[in-house]
Amino acid sequence: MRTMLLLAALAVSLAASLAASAAQETFTAFPESGAAFNVLLDGDDYLTLRYMGWGPQWAHMGMSGTAGEHAGGTRALCKGTLAHSRAAVSLESLVSLTNARVLRIQLNLSASKDTDLMFVCAALGFGNAFKSGRVLVSHASGTNTVVALPLGRAALGMNVTAFTAFDAEGRATTVTLSPALDVPADGDARILLAKGALKADAPVHATMTIELPASVTFHPGAGRVPAEQGYNSWYAFTPSRDAAAPSEIGMQDWLDRPAGRHGRIVRDGDRLLYNGAPIKLWGLNLCYAACLPEKKIADDRAALYPKFGINTVRLHKFTESNYARTDSAASFDAEAVDRMDYQIAKFKEAGIFVNLSVHFGNAMLGPADRKHVPYIDEIGTFGQGRRVGQRIKAAPSTLFYSPELQTVHIQQMLNLLAHTNPYTGLTYAKDPAIAFIECVNEQSILFHSSMSPLKQYPAIRAMTAKRFSAWLKKKYGSQEALVKAWGPRAMNSFTAEVKEATGEDIDKGTVLPLGSPWFWDPVNLDTSQAFRRRRLLDSLEFLFELQCACYDRYVKALRSAGYEGEVLGSNWQAGRQYSHYYNLYSDYLVGTIDRHNYFGGGGRTRIANATMLCVPGAGMLGSGMQQVADRPFMLSEWIHVSPSEWRAEGPAIIGAYGMGLQGWDASYMFQNRDDGGVAREINKDQWEVTAPSVIGVFPAVARQVLRGDVKESDVVAPRNVSLASLREGTLDFSDTVEQEYDVKTFDSDKVPGRALAVARCVVNFTSEPRPTPVFDIAPYVSNGVFASATRQLHWKAGTERLDGSFTIDTPATKAAVGFDAGERRDLGEVAITPGSRFSAVYVTARERDRTIATSSNILVIAMARARNSGMNVFADRFILAPGTAPVVLEPVNARIRISKQGTPVVHVLDHDGRRTGRTIPVNDGTFDIDGARDKTPYYLVEYK
Repeated sequence: MRTMLLLAALAVSLAASLAASAAQETFTAFPESGAAFNVLLDGDDYLTLRYMGWGPQWAHMGMSGTAGEHAGGTRALCKGTLAHSRAAVSLESLVSLTNARVLRIQLNLSASKDTDLMFVCAALGFGNAFKSGRVLVSHASGTNTVVALPLGRAALGMNVTAFTAFDAEGRATTVTLSPALDVPADGDARILLAKGALKADAPVHATMTIELPASVTFHPGAGRVPAEQGYNSWYAFTPSRDAAAPSEIGMQDWLDRPAGRHGRIVRDGDRLLYNGAPIKLWGLNLCYAACLPEKKIADDRAALYPKFGINTVRLHKFTESNYARTDSAASFDAEAVDRMDYQIAKFKEAGIFVNLSVHFGNAMLGPADRKHVPYIDEIGTFGQGRRVGQRIKAAPSTLFYSPELQTVHIQQMLNLLAHTNPYTGLTYAKDPAIAFIECVNEQSILFHSSMSPLKQYPAIRAMTAKRFSAWLKKKYGSQEALVKAWGPRAMNSFTAEVKEATGEDIDKGTVLPLGSPWFWDPVNLDTSQAFRRRRLLDSLEFLFELQCACYDRYVKALRSAGYEGEVLGSNWQAGRQYSHYYNLYSDYLVGTIDRHNYFGGGGRTRIANATMLCVPGAGMLGSGMQQVADRPFMLSEWIHVSPSEWRAEGPAIIGAYGMGLQGWDASYMFQNRDDGGVAREINKDQWEVTAPSVIGVFPAVARQVLRGDVKESDVVAPRNVSLASLREGTLDFSDTVEQEYDVKTFDSDKVPGRALAVARCVVNFTSEPRPTPVFDIAPYVSNGVFASATRQLHWKAGTERLDGSFTIDTPATKAAVGFDAGERRDLGEVAITPGSRFSAVYVTARERDRTIATSSNILVIAMARARNSGMNVFADRFILAPGTAPVVLEPVNARIRISKQGTPVVHVLDHDGRRTGRTIPVNDGTFDIDGARDKTPYYLVEYK
């Protein structure tokens, strides 16, 4: 009775709101793919129906397929294969609009053979509009229930015949099911089509109807979805492959050739110096076999990169290719290395420095490495993996526990350093073009993988227990003193994580240093883990010392081999607070601080559509919260992950705020490969530096970076960290870190992440505990605009998801970047009024030693979005058709005024940056660029 009264009350209270709002809404329905169907409300996700399945033991079955228009509706077919039975599962869905508000979905599920399974379902997800809403559920038994939204794991129940979901505004959506079906939940309502088993001769048929609060526009196929307004004015971007030819945008003469002609790049406090002067490094990555290309590609890259101001390349994971012989991680294939030799030599000739990042994590061991790693059989069996040469690889974090594995790593690098590059005549150790060597990529003993080697490898477990027990005995003196310090409950308390962690006694050498960032997090140390707080802090300190010892050994070996260049530790995040700062300090002891971060992404059919411009200091720029006061800082992996739309903002923000205001020293945008030319088609890889909307802004951004246009902030916002504070777990500030795979977000209570938009943010490692002052950001913020301490940069925070912009106002570069259509930006002698929804418009002196006031040749570069020809993106997020080559660019419109003596002529440049012979009118220093008319992002303003 109580439930029925509640249902009635909800219905009455929501009816008025529903009636008032229904006529005002714009609902749109369409198939995203063969495995997903969407309903949007005013462009935002409202309902999402996805088809998915699991085999026994929750073995996920991926389902994919195609969707198209059929008989006025949608016919979609998705398929998957259950791994355990190899049964092929097919799910056909037929969607039709039965009246203005009702969608009917007929579902037909079948299997190629009898199979058991966990279940196959149609998972209905509720968008943000349903937060704080309710679901009224009707069951075949005649009972009714109420479930709160969001669902979490609150099931709708068994034998459900219908349910009505009320969103936060009172709008009602009713779903009916025939026959009645079970509907568990895990964030979404999982409407079970099959459970336990599926018979080949008994296909499942079910019908859903979805009645929406208002009429819906139904697009049954991608061909019926209208193209974005203005898309027909986007123009094909077709630069030639002749990057070496002269052009107005080229920067070949900005690079000092050959790289290293003045000796090595050296570290001087928080700067990198070359030939006695500060140097900024603006580069990209090459990975795997792309580091060892055929000579034609090597030549093309050595021509392309300097044109776009790229003066450094990170060669990453090259040992995980045909570089190494199959017998040992330490050996290399002479023919493969010859290709890398040639590529490096061509880079050197072009003025490009090299960063050697040998592998991703632990080395790939071969049979011959048994002489160094006697317990190699515990790590794996040769010939059974899918990795390079069927070699084996230890678990993450193992390197720091294992002196034996360290020997292999070191020998691997020493063999390369001793190798003479026949194209340069120098060994790698002696070649000053080799600017950096990285000890290990994205590894730490303090990761969430910290306990994995101790679980998996008995030899490492026993060795580590003896080392830790000896360390504890030195600190506490006896087992009794240890138990007193840790507390009896802390002893033998990790058997759930490592079952062998029993009988712990320092005299027997059986105490293990166990923990992970979760255990070391201050919130847990002070609550659920308080009973073993001292144990966890001791373990953390010991593991930190193991990591430092590994790095110290590696660096000493490099120096003994004659390498005098800069060395990096690693480049990833180890939780937050104590584990994070221990990890950062271990990198600090090695040399330059290096970090990684990414933004955006999505998938084949959907774009994770967001902009870093919305929140000052957010996104990849947030990595600057890990900059250390007296070390150079490098971001060696970063990029907007495909298929992000607003990619031009990445180089713009990192170039101005990272390399400029924050004083970073080196940048490497991430990619696996390129063919030595600007990409003809995009979204073929997750990471694409040569996508036109990325590399296309380099002629402006690289000029700004290499010329040092944006001043480093004299105002510094420090966070003080001492080893003593880490040992006791007593930092006086609190950081927050959010991470979703490669994408990380940083903030702090005393120095907020937004401070990156106004002042230089650093970690200051101190010899003694020192209070961290609160950084007052208020004096730098007015009406939502964050002014840098240098007053050269102004960042306008966004008020909605796709909003925000910033400006650059320096003597040599002026720019307006972001979502600022119609807003005039007065930047000294230059005014920019963008006319496009989003754009990056740069006005920059072409020469290295000129400003806008003194230059007779000023470049204008205007970039927005890039897509493939025929690519259909709906509601900024859904890729209904991927398109093909060539890439087309969104035209940028802007009015630009340059107040300057002389007679300006505005030349329209082609896609290679060369003059076309066309000009555009100038009236009293003012001119309009129009990408739809001019079909180019490049212009030259010549003063006569």
